Amino acid sequence: MPFDCPVDRDGLKRHVFSERVRMEVQTRLKGLCLVLVLIGSVRAQCDDEVEGSVIGECGSTRMADNGFENFLPTGPEGSYNIRLNITQHTMRADEECMLGTAYNYMPWMFPNGTLTIRNQSTALDLSNLRLSDDAMSSLVRSLAVLSSVNNITYLSMAYNRLNLLPVDSLINFRNVQYLSLMKNPFREFSPDLKVRPKMPHLPFLIALDMRFCRLQSLPPDFFQSLPGLQYLFLSHNFISKLPATLFYSLGRLVHLDLSHMDSHSLREEEARLENPFMRLIEGMDMDPNIFQPLQKLRFLDLSFTKLDLKAFMSMSSLGGKLEYVSYCYTDLPALMDYLFLMESIKMLDLSGNVGCARALNAGSFQLLRDTLEVLFFKNASIYQLDWITGMNKLRVLNLRGNFLASFEGAPMRDLASLEVLDVSRNFIQSWSFRIFHLNTKLKLLNLRNNNLLLIPSSMLKDFENLNYLAVGGNQLQCSCNFVFLLHMVFEKDSKDVENENSSLAVTTQQPTYSVGHITLYDYNEDDYLCMNFTNKKKVNTLKLSVCNREDEGSYSNVSDAIPESIEEMIEDYLVIYIVACVVAVIILAFVVMIYWNWFYIKYFFVLLKNSAILSFYDDDKVYLDKSCLDDEAAYQYDVFVSYSDNDRAWVLDEMLPNLEQEDLITVCLHERDFEVGYGILENIISCMDRSRCLMLIVSESFLLSRWCQFEMHLAQHRLLETRRDELILVLLEDIPKRKCPKTLSYLMKTKTYIKWPRQQTGRDRELFWKRLRKALMSTKR
Repeated sequence: MPFDCPVDRDGLKRHVFSERVRMEVQTRLKGLCLVLVLIGSVRAQCDDEVEGSVIGECGSTRMADNGFENFLPTGPEGSYNIRLNITQHTMRADEECMLGTAYNYMPWMFPNGTLTIRNQSTALDLSNLRLSDDAMSSLVRSLAVLSSVNNITYLSMAYNRLNLLPVDSLINFRNVQYLSLMKNPFREFSPDLKVRPKMPHLPFLIALDMRFCRLQSLPPDFFQSLPGLQYLFLSHNFISKLPATLFYSLGRLVHLDLSHMDSHSLREEEARLENPFMRLIEGMDMDPNIFQPLQKLRFLDLSFTKLDLKAFMSMSSLGGKLEYVSYCYTDLPALMDYLFLMESIKMLDLSGNVGCARALNAGSFQLLRDTLEVLFFKNASIYQLDWITGMNKLRVLNLRGNFLASFEGAPMRDLASLEVLDVSRNFIQSWSFRIFHLNTKLKLLNLRNNNLLLIPSSMLKDFENLNYLAVGGNQLQCSCNFVFLLHMVFEKDSKDVENENSSLAVTTQQPTYSVGHITLYDYNEDDYLCMNFTNKKKVNTLKLSVCNREDEGSYSNVSDAIPESIEEMIEDYLVIYIVACVVAVIILAFVVMIYWNWFYIKYFFVLLKNSAILSFYDDDKVYLDKSCLDDEAAYQYDVFVSYSDNDRAWVLDEMLPNLEQEDLITVCLHERDFEVGYGILENIISCMDRSRCLMLIVSESFLLSRWCQFEMHLAQHRLLETRRDELILVLLEDIPKRKCPKTLSYLMKTKTYIKWPRQQTGRDRELFWKRLRKALMSTKR
């Protein structure tokens, strides 16, 4: 008979929930135990008594393959076995960085998080179980009760649903050496949290994988309890700043992967609401001495990680054992000496850093001339090669996807050890004199997708020492040398070719070339069709016979309609030649005019760009004080000062006492006079418009600051827009011409500037302040 009674509904819910968790854990535990039993019944690839090692093969043990090539060294002091992707010419290969992916250095794990180790006594695979924090903790406790886990050296908890760092579970695996926590959405590492967990004491841990864990901020003592860590993988996270003491206890670390960091993705919505320039300026920040404890570090991967400008200075603290470095697509602004102070780098990837190409010179790699063996500099807008001077140890040079037009001026003679050269996807034209005659060790040359039209005899001579060649994707003419090259390479009819060549050597004295041993590793019939410009069609080169005369510009067997003499050809196309010459002269004159006025043209477009950017901002949001819009309104400040944080001491200690205290000149400083609660851009524009005069404190630190450069562009724009001319330049130090941007060069040419006397003479400085005060007081009249 039904009846009513009081029920504790909350207690009933907790009971039902705990019962579900218990049943879920029991079910997964039974499944795991069954898997372990099945694994034990199958013959493992390694003997049960022998444990695998991540460093190559350990004795007779052979590790399972994870589908990626193993780039790790075969011994503690051995060289990394990094395979360079040179022979592939796909678009994907163009975007890949030199050091490969993390899986090339983790042969103990598959990409899905499961272990390749099949030794059930030393490997425990808890990946892909989709367990929550409580379920994982219960499972580990149950496993510890059922069997001993002290012998576990390989542990994977990847691809679960852990929101908390499993500290309590990891404590049970004191002897673990290789640990993966990949693809767990940890929520304890937000910068808003004051208390964040750290790794438990794992004294034998060698490799730690925490990729794709949504890490944003790590506590300074996060790795404090991992004294034996050698391999650390932190890529594909959202870390915006690394604490100064983060690596203090990692003195044995040799491999550090910080690639693919994106500090903006989790704040993408906020970034859209804030200043649009912040995404271009901000990046991952690091303390200048953060790498000081890592004196054994040999491998550093920063690929696709945008760094803050100040963060690059931390590279000066790297130790002298660093050999493998990737700054691939890091927005590196320039090649500074502090990047290479360790003078030990063997393999370096600078691909995708367009800013570096603008300041390349003969001394850019001076500190690495005795060590650098492999250099990748792809897709960096390089247009000249005079910077390779003295690199006599360089063996591999990859310059794919740049703006090179020729080898003119390139000191190829300095590259005595060069073995591989990739200049594909450039604009290189055929050369008529020997280029590589001193590069006797050169074995592979990639010239795909350039502007080659002919294969002159000088090029054939340069090809003689090669083993591998790629010239596909060029608009090559059907010249005798090109046909000869392909016939010799493919030995279409070796006997006929030899007979023809021997007869040609007697009758026409045509030189013979030793190119039959070359392999065209990129050969595709469509890419190696030659162009017959007379018939305006492409021809299969291998179907042409070797010509009976030396003529590098045309081929007599391609068409019967070729004119009999050059005079007849000129007569037939006389009108075309005249028109072409006139057009060429006009174009040349136009190009020369643009060249002489390029500085002003480029500066005009810079101002136009800034105007377009500022047009997105509504005046009601930009101007904090609407009175500045009135031409008759009184100015609030006498001068707005733009300066770098590194020059802050000079501004506060030298400038302010000499301006504000004596002549009652009101100075506007961003750190003192910006209004709280408004955006940086709004404050800058408002303060500029409320000041009579604008002053730029120019130094090398000023030029390295993106905010300062933006303020310089903005100042010029605001002066032009308001038809004012009050701009004062103060140079704290001499600026080299190569470091001087176009905007500053223009301002120095059109404005009178004043230099700060660096000598400690009171008379010079008194004259300096007198001139500056006079200039400022003149604007108040």
